[in-house]
Amino acid sequence: MTLSSASPVPASAPVSWRLRDLAAGFGLAACGFLVLIGTLAGSAIAFDLDPERDPTGALIAALVTFCFEAWLGVTVWLLARRRRISGAGLGLEHAQSWRLTVYAVMASYAVLIGYTGIVSLIERVTGADLGLLQQGNGIPDSPANTSLVWLVLGISVAAVAPLGEELFFRAFVFRGLEIRFGFVAAALVSGLVFAAFHGNLGVAIPFFGIGVIFAWAYHASGSLWTTVAAHAIFNTVAFVATLAGVAS
Repeated sequence: MTLSSASPVPASAPVSWRLRDLAAGFGLAACGFLVLIGTLAGSAIAFDLDPERDPTGALIAALVTFCFEAWLGVTVWLLARRRRISGAGLGLEHAQSWRLTVYAVMASYAVLIGYTGIVSLIERVTGADLGLLQQGNGIPDSPANTSLVWLVLGISVAAVAPLGEELFFRAFVFRGLEIRFGFVAAALVSGLVFAAFHGNLGVAIPFFGIGVIFAWAYHASGSLWTTVAAHAIFNTVAFVATLAGVAS
């Protein structure tokens, strides 16, 4: 897949994002977020919609989620097109082996289960209330969530988010940092950014670990599809578990 027809960067050449590219990327992502949140808030005020009670409001909120995840990928595409970077230069090449995808999924669940176990053990031993550190990142059930709302959310979670977030956090943030600071620093910093992006203290630590794992899988495989697939599997399992809880 070529993002620009004019002299793309060869697949074998390392993509050296400039610091101003990283600044522009975060700026574009922030602008998109503000526009979409403004659209959601404006619609709620103008039409007196409550996403928690009104199906139309819930659908608009789901579409905002869909559009923002897509915007992350579009942001990287725009910057790559400007720099004449090919899809291969971003890692959008066929994975030679899916073994690292399996490893990434297994390691991600190991981090999540280990974190939950440690927090629960600390609670039992100390008697402290650490409920804030155990809040998941699942989709809240709401009577306003119609079948159409769940469909839009499912597509966002299982397909759009894995591609958009992997393009942004791995092919863009991680790769932009790696070329300057090396693998370890880039994996740690991009993992922190990935965790902060989800805006939930309860998943900050495990998602930091998952971000590092995905950076490793991307680095080791050379293919972004490795982590897109791992991300999609992880999100889909969580979404199906949410639906099962709603149906029960």
